[in-house]
Parts: sequence; structure tokens; C-alpha cells
Amino acid sequence: MSSGDENQEEREPDLREFRVGVRINLDEGLQSLGMEVVNGLINLGGRVVALEGGGAIMRRLDPHEENVEKMTLSGCDMQVIMDVSGIGETEASQEHDRLYRAGLDLINPYMQIVGRETQPADSETAQEELKRGIEMLKWVLEINPGNGSAWWLIGKAEQARDNTEAACDAFRQAYRLKDNNADTAREYMYECLKLGRTAQAIAAARHAKELKPDDMGLVANLALALLIGGELEEAAEEIEVAVAGAPDDPINVNLQQRIAEVRAGTVPQPKNLADMDGT
Repeated sequence: MSSGDENQEEREPDLREFRVGVRINLDEGLQSLGMEVVNGLINLGGRVVALEGGGAIMRRLDPHEENVEKMTLSGCDMQVIMDVSGIGETEASQEHDRLYRAGLDLINPYMQIVGRETQPADSETAQEELKRGIEMLKWVLEINPGNGSAWWLIGKAEQARDNTEAACDAFRQAYRLKDNNADTAREYMYECLKLGRTAQAIAAARHAKELKPDDMGLVANLALALLIGGELEEAAEEIEVAVAGAPDDPINVNLQQRIAEVRAGTVPQPKNLADMDGT
């Protein structure tokens, strides 16, 4: 028996449960759930040890309707139980981590993050480093397609390159894989607003607020998305909450004024984020 076999026998299993299936999202269409995560863990050294039946996922035809008889199928799933104790020991896992670190190192100086100094990304060297960083992270995703953090970094790199379509797509993938992360939802929302994709932006902003309801910045983001999406009454309600919670934030105060002006008809309704310039 080899030493590797002995180590595998001695190692205590680390069992984790994952949901795998499909969902019908009204804003995003048909989406897979958990498949990339499970496949990525298998590539990194995890093992599927059991499958358990799931079931159908139903939703109300009208989310505002209380009648539970008016339901429709919105997805189905099953449970996958995996032993992840071997992750980190395979060559693929080590290569995955090496590529991730290398990609991060290339992109990090140019990432636009509030409160942090950022190097300009308009030089030939910067563009080349961002491109190489993206390539490395795409290799990471070949190994582990469930790595939402890699998608987020690609989004930040494309954002620095002013590639809005590519940034939006990357943040959409990150948001789908990391839907418990308010920052990922916020980044996706902003890129959607740049492109005028207001339904997706509003949905992401709502989700971010649900994750952190006491964050007045996220409340204001929802008001912004609602304004651009034409939901003026709700936008006014949300920005009132944001201003009450953070009265010294000039951005929130300015946004409240802009919403009031749009409602009064003195300024046109913005259709995308660029229309908000000067607010």
C-alpha cells in the first residue's frame, strides 16, 4: 500500500451538503444551481459520497397574491453530499491556488475600491497586466467553475478596462455563485445600471439590502436603481429611509433631491447611470 493510500484511509472525512438543480429567475432566465460548485470541488479533490432526492420548487404566479393555489414551477433540486477532506492535496488544487494568487496580484493595483488609492489603468503596461490577470483567472475557472471570487476579480479587471459589458457579465456570474455577498450584488447592480438593465439592477439592489438592511448605502443604491427603473414612488420611500439613517451623507441627500425633481417633472428621468452625472 502506498503512503498516499495510507493517508487517505487515515484522514477523517469532511462531509458537506450542496444543493444542485435549476431555477427559473424572472429577471435572469433559467439558471443552474450548485453544479459549478460541485464540479469544481471534484476537480480540486473532493468526492461525491451520496445523492439524496430533492423536489420541485414552487412560487406564486403573483408575488403580491396570497392565494397559494396560484402557483407555478420555478425549479427543482437534489442534495449532493461530498467529502472535501482531500481538497488542497491534488496538483489541480495547488495549480488553482497558484493561478488565483498570480491573477489577483496582477489585477489588485488597478481595482476601483472606495477609500483606496488605485493605479491608473490607461497605460499599455496596465492593460497588459489586467489582460494577463483575466487570463489566469479564467484558467482558475477551468479547474473550479464554482469560484465566484475569481469571477468577481475578472469583473473588477474589466471594470478597470472600461469594458462594461464584460464586467457586467463577470459580476453576474459572481453574483449567481456568491448570492450571500452584498458587495457582489452591489457591483452587479452598478454595471447593470450603466447598461440600462434596470430590472436586473433593481433585483440585485433589493437582494443586497435584504442581506444588510442597516447599511444605508445599500438602501440608497436601491433608491437609485428604482429611480432609473422608473419606480419613483418606491424610490422616494427608500431614499427617505437612507437619509434618515445617514443624514450627513451628501450623496444620499443629493439623490433625494434628484428623485424629488424627477417626480415633479422639472428634470427628466435618468435611463442609465451616465444620466446621473452631475447629481
